Amino acid sequence: MSPQKPFLDYLYLLIVAIHLTAMLGVDFVPFYPQSLCQPRGSPFHFLVAYRQWYIKTMSDPYYNLDIPGHFFEFLVYVELVVQFPLALYLTRALLSKQRISGSAELAGVVYGAVTGLCTAIVCNDMWHLGPEVITHEAKQTLLFGAYLPYAVIRTQRTNKEQHGRV
Repeated sequence: MSPQKPFLDYLYLLIVAIHLTAMLGVDFVPFYPQSLCQPRGSPFHFLVAYRQWYIKTMSDPYYNLDIPGHFFEFLVYVELVVQFPLALYLTRALLSKQRISGSAELAGVVYGAVTGLCTAIVCNDMWHLGPEVITHEAKQTLLFGAYLPYAVIRTQRTNKEQHGRV
C-alpha cells in the first residue's frame, strides 16, 4: 500500500493548473497561428476573446506595451521555454496517485524559483508604475490579487521542497 499523498500536493496542482490556464489562455495567444485564432469562427478564437477580456477587465498594462525589448516580453519567453514544460511535467506528477518522485520535487523547486522570481520582477516594476500607466485601483487588484500572491506561494513551495528533502 502506497503512502497517502500529502494535501499540499493537491494545492500545488491547483496553483500549477491555474498558471497553465493563464499561460495558454493569455500569455501564449500571440504565438498561435492566425489561422487558428482569426476570424471569429476559428477554433481558438475564444482564447483571443478571453485574452482581450482579461486585459480589459484587469487593466494589465504589460499586454498593451509596444516597447521592443521590454522585460515583460522576455519573461513571456522564459515562461514558454522554462515554466511551461515544467508545469506540464509537474501536472502529470501531481495528478499521479503516488507521492511525487525526487525528480518531480526538483522540478517543483526549479518551477517555484523561476516563476517566483519572474513574478517578483513584475511586482517590483508594477509597484513603481505611475498613474499615467495604471490606475491605483487596477494596480491594487493586479499587485495584491494576481501577481504578488503567486510570487509568495511559489517561493514558499520552493522553500518547503528544499527543507523537506534535507
